[in-house]
Amino acid sequence: MLDSLPDTPPTPAEPVTIELVRRDGDTLFASGQVAMAGDTLVATGPVTDLDTARHCAWQCARNLMAAVQQHTGSLDDVHAVKLTVYVASAPGFTEQHLVAHAASQLVLQVLGPERGRHARAAIGVAALPLGSQVEVEGVFRVG
Repeated sequence: MLDSLPDTPPTPAEPVTIELVRRDGDTLFASGQVAMAGDTLVATGPVTDLDTARHCAWQCARNLMAAVQQHTGSLDDVHAVKLTVYVASAPGFTEQHLVAHAASQLVLQVLGPERGRHARAAIGVAALPLGSQVEVEGVFRVG
């Protein structure tokens, strides 16, 4: 099968369509959400200010939970499993874990202490889509 593929990807005629949330059994895989408030990014560029980055992470998690709620119809039976928080980090910035705390706090606030507890990774990267400072993806369980 791989031998029949071209050497380079074709230029898409239109954007690739992904699902914001994909369900496999009782597991929900939520695509990464950037820090959009309405149709505007909260902040762009590499993170240099912790407070701004934490606000971005909070907004990403809010968008993530909204996508999960839209997919399931309700968050009443949703449990957080894992968040991955990507932080567009300026050289020398090493507080990705503190940025990620804001996303974790939002999930805990929305789902409560029992259903909101989760594992997490906080990862520094060079850049994120649309120039967002933060992107958050998540794995959840229904039931």
